[in-house]
Amino acid sequence: MRSKWLYIFVVMLSFSQVGADEYRNKINDGYDYYKSGEYDKSVEKFKDAGILKPDHALPTYDKGTALYKANNYQEAANEFESSAAKNDPKLKSDALYNAGNAYFKAQKYDQAVKSYVDALKLNPKDKDYKHNLEMSLRQMQQQQKQDKQDKNQEQDQKQDKQNQEQQKKDQQKQDKQQQQQDQQDKEKQDQQKKDQQQQPGDKKQEMNQKQAEELLARFANDEKDIQKRLKQVNIRGRSTNDW
Repeated sequence: MRSKWLYIFVVMLSFSQVGADEYRNKINDGYDYYKSGEYDKSVEKFKDAGILKPDHALPTYDKGTALYKANNYQEAANEFESSAAKNDPKLKSDALYNAGNAYFKAQKYDQAVKSYVDALKLNPKDKDYKHNLEMSLRQMQQQQKQDKQDKNQEQDQKQDKQNQEQQKKDQQKQDKQQQQQDQQDKEKQDQQKKDQQQQPGDKKQEMNQKQAEELLARFANDEKDIQKRLKQVNIRGRSTNDW
């Protein structure tokens, strides 16, 4: 990131004009902490100064500067916008510009673009404003392109997952149908085997029945033959008696 992207500065009060009051001391302490890199303490001092004079744009602006240096970009942007809203003509355009820088660092390029545009409306000749606006526009386009690619990839992954789940369901259905078919085939084979085992017994039973019928028929014929023979014997006996 080129240094010209950052146009953050602390506007110092003319202490000879303000006098040695509590407000000046808070601002001065905040700036001392800022220079020593103690940004958290600097933020607190600027915050206290803002409480003392809430209508002043400077404490809020300086607080945003300290937050930015502490890498707290979203809160820094909020403070810069709050400072710009107080309409200090010496700070407003730079407050908007620094809000754009903070949004840029937070990768919120659409909001950065808006802040830079608002800053340019107040100071259209500032080259840093224009430069950072161009950079934000390019980054925003890349981000939108990447978001679209990510969305497409997410949709593709979702579709792939749905396809895999459907394939799994189809496979499970096929497996179940195959199991049912295998069970039916087994039952059919078992029945055929059982039928084959029962067929010889049935045939034997059928033959035994036929043999029994033949024997009965034979016995009937034998009975008839016996009766005929007995009858012949009786006839001969009577003839003997007659004699």
